[in-house]
Amino acid sequence: MTGFETTDTIPRPIGKAPRVRLPALLSVSLAVAAASAASGCNKPGASDPPPPKAGPPVGVEAAAAQPDDACAGATAQGPLRWFHDDYQAALACARAEKKPIFIDDWAPWCHTCLSMKQTVFIDPGLEPLADRFVWLAIDTDKESNADVVAKFPPQVWPTFYVVSPADESIHGRYLGAASLDQLREFITEGERSYLDSVGDGIDPDSPLGHERSGDRAVVAGDWAAAAEAYSAALAGAPADWSRRPDVLVKQISAYFKADLGQPCVALAESAFESTGRGASSSDFSYYAHICAGEIADKARAQALRRRLAERLQGIIDDPSAPLSIDDRSDGLRILREIHDALGDEGRALELAERQRDLLDTTWAKAPNAFARMTFVWPRVEVYAYLGQGDEIVADVEALEQALPTQYDPSYRLTWLFHHLERYDQALAAAKRADEKMYGPRKGRLLFLVADIHAARGDRQAERSAREAVIAHYQGLPASQQQPGALAAARAALAEAFPEQ
Repeated sequence: MTGFETTDTIPRPIGKAPRVRLPALLSVSLAVAAASAASGCNKPGASDPPPPKAGPPVGVEAAAAQPDDACAGATAQGPLRWFHDDYQAALACARAEKKPIFIDDWAPWCHTCLSMKQTVFIDPGLEPLADRFVWLAIDTDKESNADVVAKFPPQVWPTFYVVSPADESIHGRYLGAASLDQLREFITEGERSYLDSVGDGIDPDSPLGHERSGDRAVVAGDWAAAAEAYSAALAGAPADWSRRPDVLVKQISAYFKADLGQPCVALAESAFESTGRGASSSDFSYYAHICAGEIADKARAQALRRRLAERLQGIIDDPSAPLSIDDRSDGLRILREIHDALGDEGRALELAERQRDLLDTTWAKAPNAFARMTFVWPRVEVYAYLGQGDEIVADVEALEQALPTQYDPSYRLTWLFHHLERYDQALAAAKRADEKMYGPRKGRLLFLVADIHAARGDRQAERSAREAVIAHYQGLPASQQQPGALAAARAALAEAFPEQ
């Protein structure tokens, strides 16, 4: 979905056989996939993001410094000055200048994260807000960021936070892709909450107060309480509240995470017309579609999907809708999945072809290789869905050569070669990816390598690879561990080798 890389973070089916041969990893349940996944992206331009900087552990008081000295480590990208992977430096700067911190939880594999960096974060429209925040980008897969990820975890990629430097409390949280207007409104509301917190305080019974309570409940892991708080925020807000689409996405995702299928569907049925005409409409539709698959009343589920499809189609077809290319691509993918669930394979194929053509045009016009990396996974996925995977191999190989320090093109090649049953090439690409990958994302590569060995019939190599997946997940810092992925890895080992 827009802002949510559900298609590959924890894999799920991407099409119907025989068009697509599904790797064994794609047998992980759809519910687990959507619960743990999420999508989105960032924007440094043609160069790679700066490497992480050393700093004391999160929570350690930064040394006092004058504002100019404390903020010297930020680098300009468009209208904003960013700290990269250095929470302590950002915290010291924010405390010195008494400004809230804007945190971008992102990852290099996240196409929506990359899209945000290539579009919204460099828009001159952010200039009036540039000096009112300290801006921090956190690569959530880096082990050096484990402590800050524990404090401000991503629910999806990207997840954005507004944080007080005084006590590190949360004053805003946003999921997935945002238009320029949505981002400005979100950070303005977060700033207002922060300023109120250092003054008289915000009314906890106001819509903003309830939304903030929901955000904090999410970080605490209490999804049911979060859903209740978001519901209170929406109930107390005026009908034309411009934050309504964003909060609806947070509410329906909280219902999903809390495994509350019936309330999730009921919310979708009553509120899907209130999700605006931007990326939030796609995000909301995605969760509604997934929740529909969890209820027993299949007629009700299909009726909801038909209504979602009709509205989402109208938004995607509207050239004035505030959607980036990445947003439109994701909207087409979600709409395609809804039509697949409705049994309309012909319409799903038409949508896939439209998505492919949109992405091909964008790829050809991209100003540099880093911009093209934004679209590498959506292109690979839709070409595979259409049974045309061979046709995109050369483009992905060229991207890998153009971005030698980035792991994502090598990883996508591994997946693509596996899908095409070109296993020796898949393992060669996996070796190149492995040399550059790190953190939770590396577990996906190791899992894929195990599936490749299984497809080749190399039982000894498969066993070693599946054991390596488990060891990798177990060895991650606590805040980066993924219980669902670890459970899936153990289940895959037990299924492949029941005798052990």
